Amino acid sequence: MGVTAVILAGGIGKRIAPLGINKHKSMFRVLGKPLIFHLLDTLKQSGVVSNLVVITGEHDQALHDALGDGSALGLPIQYTVQEKPLGQANALLTTRELVGEQFIVLNANDVFDVSLVEELVKLGSEHKLDVALVGREVDNPNKFGVMSFDADGHLTGVVEKPPVGKEPSNVAVIGLYYFSSRIWEALDATPLGETDDQLERAYQKLISAGSGGYLRYEGAFASYKFPWDLLRISDLLLQRITEKRIAPSARIAASAVIDDRVIIDENVRVFEHAVIRGPAYIGKNSIIGNNVMVRGGTSLGENCVLGFSTEVSHCVIGDHTWTHMNFLGDSIISDNCSFGAGTITANLRFDEAEVQVQVGDNRLSAGTSHFGMIMAEDCRTGCNAVLSPGVKIGPNSVVGAGVVLKEDLLPNKVALQQKDAYRIVENKVDVHALSREERMKTLKK
Repeated sequence: MGVTAVILAGGIGKRIAPLGINKHKSMFRVLGKPLIFHLLDTLKQSGVVSNLVVITGEHDQALHDALGDGSALGLPIQYTVQEKPLGQANALLTTRELVGEQFIVLNANDVFDVSLVEELVKLGSEHKLDVALVGREVDNPNKFGVMSFDADGHLTGVVEKPPVGKEPSNVAVIGLYYFSSRIWEALDATPLGETDDQLERAYQKLISAGSGGYLRYEGAFASYKFPWDLLRISDLLLQRITEKRIAPSARIAASAVIDDRVIIDENVRVFEHAVIRGPAYIGKNSIIGNNVMVRGGTSLGENCVLGFSTEVSHCVIGDHTWTHMNFLGDSIISDNCSFGAGTITANLRFDEAEVQVQVGDNRLSAGTSHFGMIMAEDCRTGCNAVLSPGVKIGPNSVVGAGVVLKEDLLPNKVALQQKDAYRIVENKVDVHALSREERMKTLKK
């Protein structure tokens, strides 16, 4: 008999804006399916999960409609609703009558190896723990909840974002938990505080009573907390592609080059001299035009058109997106977007420093020197627009022809080139007199 998996799928998702304005964060599609479906696949493959409880927010009916009752997955699904965003503990309490003596709790948007689920349940069950945490070593422990241990290496607690130099370890807690039913008593004895740490304070009581343990995990892991995390998630999912798979209904020109570790889904058309490097995923009904270059690390949605001479490198692109003679690099693009000829994403600063992105009131590093832009649904660009590293474009917005976008564009806005961005003077060059003969000789050598 397996355990219940409780999936945290609520929350407003402010930090992923503008991607979460019109779409639930766990419904963003990567490699042909929403993020939460990748998690469900992992739980199904583990063989230790027998049923699911999904916690949604008050207005998350689309998620409920997409998952249904779980019959298509072979894992029965029940739902609860967290009416107000009062933290993980408040969300977890809505499942109290639906879980048994042991259960696991996971985030809807995390990606990890199937072995992690198996090992976490095994640890909790065999050692009869009331709480089991998952930890992995990090380089910057002061940004996480960090585990503390006694002299014998036993877990003694978690210190949340300790000051630099005072970290008890470099083992950070990641968001997978094993609980016994005693967590309810601990939560009842832990009042809601001013900060969102009620769950952490509750399971600390169980750890202090000697019934806590931890699992050290070194496998693949990514969590969708900021917009750029989608690239990391896509990278991990693409790494699971081990061979070339081309759907029988796809039509591939004889002169096209398709690498190994590329998935081409149903009814895709690849025209002459296109090149697709792996790992990559090309979604259903999409068109890859003449001379298009798709570099490794790209997930392309359904019904997309990559038009003539477009280059795409390390991008996550949603459905119904069209390009023509563009460069899109290290960027995240949602559904129904269109790029005018010559539009490019600048994905490297002049100083090659890490790209900064505005998140709320703060400028945060995307953690890499190569990062392009973030575009929400239903956006367009005009010819020869340039999108600077780290800019965000809100849904239903337009970047006009020739605009060099250097700051975020809010939803429902249009950025237009000003008339006085250029000036007109007398031409003192006799263009007709310029000779091309010497240049032609050089080109023909």
